[in-house]
Amino acid sequence: MVAVRVAQLAAQNKGKRLSGRQAWPLLWGSSKRLSAGVIAWAALSAVVPPLVVTALGFVVGGIPGAVRDGMASPAGHRLIGALIVAALIYGLSLVLDPIGNALGTAARQRITGGLQARLLNAVTAPPGIAHLEDAQTLDRLARAEGTLTGYFPGDAPVTWAGAVAGRVSGIIGCAVIAAYVWWLGLLLLVMWLAVRRVLLTSVIRQATDLRGQTTAMRRAWYFTGVGSKARDGKEVRVFGLARFLASKFATEYTEAIRGGHVGLRGVHRRAAACFAVVLAGYALAVWVITDAARTGHLGLRELSILLPMLAVAMSAGSVSVDDIMLAWTLAGLPDAEALERDLAPGPELAGAKDPGDKPRVQVRFEGVRFRYPAGTRDVLEGVDLELTAGTSTALVGVNGAGKSTLVSLLARLRDPTKGRITVDGTDIRELDPRRWQRVIALMPQEPVRYPVSAYDNIAFGALEYRDDKEGVELAARRAGFDAVIKDLPDGWDTVLARELPGGAELSGGQWQRLALARALFGTAHGARVLVLDEPTAALDVLSERRFYERFHEITAGLTTLVISHRFATVRRASCICVLDGGTITERGSHDDLVAAGGTYATMYAVQAARFRA
Repeated sequence: MVAVRVAQLAAQNKGKRLSGRQAWPLLWGSSKRLSAGVIAWAALSAVVPPLVVTALGFVVGGIPGAVRDGMASPAGHRLIGALIVAALIYGLSLVLDPIGNALGTAARQRITGGLQARLLNAVTAPPGIAHLEDAQTLDRLARAEGTLTGYFPGDAPVTWAGAVAGRVSGIIGCAVIAAYVWWLGLLLLVMWLAVRRVLLTSVIRQATDLRGQTTAMRRAWYFTGVGSKARDGKEVRVFGLARFLASKFATEYTEAIRGGHVGLRGVHRRAAACFAVVLAGYALAVWVITDAARTGHLGLRELSILLPMLAVAMSAGSVSVDDIMLAWTLAGLPDAEALERDLAPGPELAGAKDPGDKPRVQVRFEGVRFRYPAGTRDVLEGVDLELTAGTSTALVGVNGAGKSTLVSLLARLRDPTKGRITVDGTDIRELDPRRWQRVIALMPQEPVRYPVSAYDNIAFGALEYRDDKEGVELAARRAGFDAVIKDLPDGWDTVLARELPGGAELSGGQWQRLALARALFGTAHGARVLVLDEPTAALDVLSERRFYERFHEITAGLTTLVISHRFATVRRASCICVLDGGTITERGSHDDLVAAGGTYATMYAVQAARFRA
């Protein structure tokens, strides 16, 4: 449903003109004092340019009188006064740009921080993870962050204020011209408003149309990410992929902006036509003003004001860099608002019941089927499975059999397409998904490597009990991670990220032991279902043996689901189930399944034969 709603909104927003006023609440909500500063800066930016031209006009107009009568005369005094005023106004104009840059930086920092927090809240709001695999949602997130274009929504308020100030300044310039030649000032204003409408419509259309190229742009930047990450750097260099990645990036990026190039040609044609109109209008204005001066209707002062004022009047309708930047920055703003609206917890993963102390008896999969939204067939095709409370169940199967999907259903990251999962007879869809997820302690095959201290990496298993230092240390000992702590430069306080100052990196097996400790810390504080996904895949032989020896201690009293291809691990479970073709085809103890001579026996024989050979 999220994907459908996102698609509908994308269609609604395509080509839609966005107003800078939509960005202003971002700044006002982050800092009213900063907003007042931006308003004052914009007001000064609007009036200072025509004031500078007017002041210089008075200076030029006063020169003949001062030359004729001398600087000590009233005419000379007026010239000196005009020079002082012009210098002060011109000095003010010089500091406006640095002030605007400072205000823009401050606004961007405040807004970007707040917007990123909103986006993070939005993408973590749903209890499920389907939206994190949806291309349209990821496109929206990329546009909202502005990472693909380099234009961030945080830039929009000050950019908009600057653009508005420019237009107001141009309108004032037209008004000054109209004060001397009323019809000429009005003509220039109408001309510039018409030109601006034509050009700005084209720019905004190009910016909004390029939104449709977000997927291609994300694909292009993916290749940049692969080439710049230390984790991927080994393969990139060993296999000589550097040029390939650069070539793929160039190809994908060029394809992504191809539509923009087509749009730019249209903009250039309109710009050329508008330039011809503007050139004719300004030729007329210069002729009218100079002819009025020649015939004596305008003096030197008026001539010195009106001719430079033509340049000021230009900003009434010209499309500047600020306008182009504004179109890009605003292009992602509707996506941020739509993500907050569409990713709020909805009916997809509803439920309000407290799981309490469940499961006390069992967790049952009853005819469970599941198909991914973009899939053409069911990954699970009627799974019947029982996890008896307080015992361990192992799940084996070939790659792609649906084991990971089954775990995501158990943790209620997704709901079944058909069938149901019950906990002590209660449909899991009736339980509050977030509360149920706190019942689950998960050790994934590839654990998340949080760039924080080793202590916090384990405490994340039950963050509300972070102060339980003894519990963290106990979980580390049970998982065999305590020996690793002794070798870290700062012990428990060592940041586990080599890219950060004083940080250290762990091996794959050490990360796996840490993940087990994190899950065990969770079970010590309320989690009653332990899921171990390939718990020994990255362990060395000695560490694996120690895990086998502690298996019953680790899983005692917990409802445990073990997923593994290593039969030395699964044979210790109370019950072993074989997932094949989307269904459970065999179940029983290790000895029973070997004796039955089915799929399990065949897989076990193949694995054991390697050691016998």
